[in-house]
Amino acid sequence: MALTAAGRAGHCRPEQGEAAMTGRRWTGAIAIVLAGCSGPPSELRSMKSTETFDVEEPPAEMPSPPAAGSQIAYSYSVTYAFDRSTVAEVQGQQLDLCRRLGTGRCLVVRSSLNTPGPDDHVVTDEAVLMIDATRADAVTRRFDAIAERGGARRSNRQVEAEDVTRQVIDTDAKVRAKQALAERLLAIIRGGDGKVGELVAAERAYASTNEELEAAKAQQAALAQRVAMSRLTITYAFNDLPGGDSPVRASLATAGSTLLASVAALVTFIVAALPWILTGGLLSFGLRRLARRRGWRWPWRRGERPAG
Repeated sequence: MALTAAGRAGHCRPEQGEAAMTGRRWTGAIAIVLAGCSGPPSELRSMKSTETFDVEEPPAEMPSPPAAGSQIAYSYSVTYAFDRSTVAEVQGQQLDLCRRLGTGRCLVVRSSLNTPGPDDHVVTDEAVLMIDATRADAVTRRFDAIAERGGARRSNRQVEAEDVTRQVIDTDAKVRAKQALAERLLAIIRGGDGKVGELVAAERAYASTNEELEAAKAQQAALAQRVAMSRLTITYAFNDLPGGDSPVRASLATAGSTLLASVAALVTFIVAALPWILTGGLLSFGLRRLARRRGWRWPWRRGERPAG
């Protein structure tokens, strides 16, 4: 495409009107590509620096509408303490309730269940759920009721809130800007009036813009999911040791078994050391007899003078 200096300044001669119109159509393509893409394609970078155009560059971002309200993402965590092995029963009932509510209200993300053996007295299990933020309090109360019927008690509960309003506004603006840019590039490509190199540049910019648009939409959906669905982490703490969670009560309750364990450890030590004690005694007795025969003086008998 060839544009004269007068055409680039906005004053075309009558015989150059058609060329000027074609130049202005491709002016929009180049301006949009430069405004919407993080880096211009190679074809655009290779263009001569003298090819400037007299059109107004479109804004990179669309104006953001005022937020309807604060966007808050809530997360909950609760711990149930068990002193008997009813964790599997309670967890099964809670997960069954979540599934009956449907994925739109409650979704099981992850769950773990360990069956305690005869020597396992402290076991921790977990379940992670996504629940409807508007029904979070009601659902957690139903979970508490199930746990209490199963012989558990709620030992800990935490609520965290994160304000994601700014992120939501920025992401929405980015989606609108990329959508508008993609529509302009597509219109230029469908027109197909320019050179092959310019069409290729517009198609590449369109593909890059679509990728960025899809990424922005994914982020937008993730933020909407965080606001609409709250994360609930349930911890099941099984501890059937005497005294429960109190270290003092546990120590008093297990004082007899601790004493027996200490006596058993002492007996084990004596039995293990007895062969070495006997060996050491026999060796000491033999060395003393040998010393007496040869007149050696032992360190513990320094007060005695050797005979002769």
